[in-house]
Amino acid sequence: MNRLYSIGCVILLILMFACNTEQKKITIGYIQITQDAVLDAAKAGVFRALADSGFIDGKTVKVMDTNAQGDLSMINTILQSLITQNVDLIITNSTPCMVAAAQTVRSIPVVFTVAFGPEQVGMKTIPENLNGIYDPLKVTEFVDLMLECIPRLSRIGIPYNNAEPNAEYSVKVLGTEFARRGITLVTAPVTSSNDIQQASQYLVGQQIDALVVAADNTVYMGLPVLAKLASDQKIPLFVTDPIQAEKGAAIGFGVNYDQWGYQAGLKAVELLKGRIASAKKIAPIVKYDLIINRKACNEQALSLSEKVIGRATRIIN
Repeated sequence: MNRLYSIGCVILLILMFACNTEQKKITIGYIQITQDAVLDAAKAGVFRALADSGFIDGKTVKVMDTNAQGDLSMINTILQSLITQNVDLIITNSTPCMVAAAQTVRSIPVVFTVAFGPEQVGMKTIPENLNGIYDPLKVTEFVDLMLECIPRLSRIGIPYNNAEPNAEYSVKVLGTEFARRGITLVTAPVTSSNDIQQASQYLVGQQIDALVVAADNTVYMGLPVLAKLASDQKIPLFVTDPIQAEKGAAIGFGVNYDQWGYQAGLKAVELLKGRIASAKKIAPIVKYDLIINRKACNEQALSLSEKVIGRATRIIN
């Protein structure tokens, strides 16, 4: 009943957007998988890029701002509603939303942010209407950093939701890199943030040297639970989304989400101005951040060299 109510609310919201229009404006459909600090940072970047080019919500454009609230099954429902309302452009935020749009939306341009590229998540064909900015996921640099922090690193634990293509891809490529370095990877499945406590306790029992969370929306929703356990057990927690260090991870290394959103927003501007998309319709994000949470490092028994600290984009005390 609660899920049906949520779906009804989303559809009603979109219909209200459609009906309360005094004059025809460019209409943008925006879909985000859940409320989260990193996704919100990218969202802010997207709409700042649009506004910088004169596409201002409520003035020159109308935005149908939707959120699946972490329910993967709602994504297609929202997209179908946006298609029905004949929006001029769809912007997706997160890999599950990008994949669903690539499979569902045919005649409306789509721009994605905070996602892996179509090829990375196993898409065999890339729709002509799909544009966006993806994370190349610098696993070599990520593992280099872990080894710099923990030279005798030998066993890693990763809780992940394999229903999310982004999480599945991340674990796959990290697993390959760990194996190349002779590091054992232990995984534990989660289907919702409620599973994190049990999955984490299992991983702790496997004598791991560190915990990793990699591009997993489900686990990030419950990251404070994982961070507390990491602190209690003195096991360092590393994440591939730097802003997640604010939730208690010791080290966050990955893309700058505000810039990721801004680059995607510029792609949207190209399309809204009627330009043919640039040769690189789908391109990588180039700016990476290293965020260190000193308090979490102390609680998780992680000692850092001055060399690592000196490379930090930001330090949380």
